[in-house]
Amino acid sequence: MVVAKKTSRSADSVDKVYEKIKSLAIEYHFRPGERVNEMELSSQLGVSRTPIREALNRLSQDGFMNFVPNRGFYSRDLTPEGVRELYEVRMIIEQATFRFACLRASDEEIARTTAIWESVSQQQGKERSAEEWASIAEIDEQFHMEIARISRNSRLYEMLESLNSLSRFFRRIDLETPVRRNNAYDEHVEIIAALRQRDVEKGVVLMEQHISLSAEHAVEVTKEGLARIYIGKK
Repeated sequence: MVVAKKTSRSADSVDKVYEKIKSLAIEYHFRPGERVNEMELSSQLGVSRTPIREALNRLSQDGFMNFVPNRGFYSRDLTPEGVRELYEVRMIIEQATFRFACLRASDEEIARTTAIWESVSQQQGKERSAEEWASIAEIDEQFHMEIARISRNSRLYEMLESLNSLSRFFRRIDLETPVRRNNAYDEHVEIIAALRQRDVEKGVVLMEQHISLSAEHAVEVTKEGLARIYIGKK
């Protein structure tokens, strides 16, 4: 019994360390391609290197780190190709979750889901600060995750949750750009209408238009992301 308790505490410790390092990785506190100093992390988080190493291994499996044998862990890269690929995969998954939500969700579930974004749409056109756009990005993510939840496919939900973590840094930047600001509200209104009408085919097309990222825009998002990482631009 004692061993079981120790094992449980150890697993809990790794989970906490994992979440702390993951939050740093999401926001690129480790610069792209930077080698992660395990000793510094151990000191910073006040834990031994064992949970640090286990957490980094998990983060490597989840795409937040790159492991190089005999050299250690390195922060994920930031490139236009990588950003675009994340958006492409997310688009495919969200098209699937929309389809299943239309087929499986109750009217009540759809009403609760659409209400998440409608609270934001009432303030369309208002001038917003960077902090407010960050909050809107969170609501946007919550709205799309709720569509995934009511699709009643746990695998798709977990995949989308993982992709959201990997792309959260870019997503916020993307939503702050003028082209996205101008289109985000109208696109959400159309997606909500299609969901209420359970119009699968229209919704799938709308999701592609809403999520897809052109090669040119991926370059812009990447440049802005690098500026924020290296020179602290906000």
